[in-house]
Amino acid sequence: MSNERNYGILGFLAGAAIGAAIGVLLAPRSGKETRERMAGKAKDAKDDLEDMIDQARTEWAKAKGKVVDTATMTKEEVSDFVRFLFEEAEDLKERLGKDVTESAEDVADRARRTADHVRHGAN
Repeated sequence: MSNERNYGILGFLAGAAIGAAIGVLLAPRSGKETRERMAGKAKDAKDDLEDMIDQARTEWAKAKGKVVDTATMTKEEVSDFVRFLFEEAEDLKERLGKDVTESAEDVADRARRTADHVRHGAN
């Protein structure tokens, strides 16, 4: 699976979770109903995260298999490979942080516009 696809999925899930939480909070429901809906959304997010973890484990197993296949690598080649993996992980962390921040800002902006629209429509 490509990294860009993973980032897109994570960004989408983060945006969806934030949007769902804002939507639930702005919905005209009782506190009990709101809590139940939030618990349901949290469970859905947990299930999605578990699916992603399972997929990551599968990808890790594939990568681990490739490492086993290249067991003839020299110590220096292994060190270079490990260094490369750490650099990629850092890059991934930075890009995920940026994607989540951008998604959160987008959802917050949409929520503000919706709230303004509702306020102006109520007047």
